Amino acid sequence: MYAFPQLDADLSCDVAVVGAGITGTLIADELAGHGHDVVVLDQRDVCWGSTSASTALLQYEIDTHATNLARRYDQASALLAYQSCLRAVREIGALAEATGDVDFARCQSLYYTSNRADHPRLVDEFSWRKQHGFPVRWLSRTALKDEYGLTAPSAILSSVAARVDPYRLASRLMHRMQRQGARVFDRTEVTSITATARSVQLTTD
Repeated sequence: MYAFPQLDADLSCDVAVVGAGITGTLIADELAGHGHDVVVLDQRDVCWGSTSASTALLQYEIDTHATNLARRYDQASALLAYQSCLRAVREIGALAEATGDVDFARCQSLYYTSNRADHPRLVDEFSWRKQHGFPVRWLSRTALKDEYGLTAPSAILSSVAARVDPYRLASRLMHRMQRQGARVFDRTEVTSITATARSVQLTTD
């Protein structure tokens, strides 16, 4: 892991990213990779917030079923949400492998019903994913018992999922960005933000 300095002087940049967890790191890395002058600030040590307590699981399934999203909005919006998440798992995988030593591994994701009442909704969800080309397989009660030792009515098995150490990935990405010219500061709290038509001024403690 790497240590970063505390901000102790005025400076200017193209983009200031407030928060040096995995989310802020990925944003900063993308912007820096496109040539922007990036400064990252965090009030704690880099990666020391929820990033250090993450489950470390990468799954394209979000909290709301795609079929529910389609009913709430429309089919195109549901498809965009799920395809974006699927693509993100693969892109984070490529980034993790390029970064190295972040405990990245591909795996599968099993989503099963806990009772019979949920079975019809899971059937609909599987049909939607299969129809739109998502890499899924249906598991019956018997298959679940045989392959996983689980007693449940049914399940969807997704072949695209992964794990990664987000603390290590964020820390190593920040270190790489710093070597390439980005500026990273921790133990630096932003106390006020003032925006005008031409600029944004951040004041720290």
